[in-house]
Amino acid sequence: MSGIDDAPTTATETLWRQHADELLRFATVLVGPSDASDIVADAFLRCAPALAIPGIDNQRAYLFRAVSNRALDLRRARQRRWARDLAAILPASSAISDPLVDVRRAVAQLSVAQRAVVYLVYWEDNTERSAADILQISAGTVRRHLTRARNHLRKALR
Repeated sequence: MSGIDDAPTTATETLWRQHADELLRFATVLVGPSDASDIVADAFLRCAPALAIPGIDNQRAYLFRAVSNRALDLRRARQRRWARDLAAILPASSAISDPLVDVRRAVAQLSVAQRAVVYLVYWEDNTERSAADILQISAGTVRRHLTRARNHLRKALR
């Protein structure tokens, strides 16, 4: 009786099974639920050849960074598209303000790096140091992103 489950798993498959769920949650915070799975799959496929080569000590951090980079690419592409679209239409203003919409709008205005740090520190309860390790940036950079994100959210939600 031979089946798909009988096949030996490769190192890439094992890595996917270990990290796919947490990468998907991370990507959902960065780009939203509709694009998260595409971002994770694309980042993973781009990283798979590099991860097969010995020398990457922290594969989890490498994958988080790849997802963050793909999210940034998507955000840049959308900003360019939005700028073109906004030039063609008048901005719509609404007299009624929904707090949930205001929070989502304020968070969407954060940079991808700021959203990544906010997610890892506040949502996943990581320390600044462990968030820095995951994103492969310095702890000072994490603090700077958190400070800027809090300041932006404070101003946006007044």
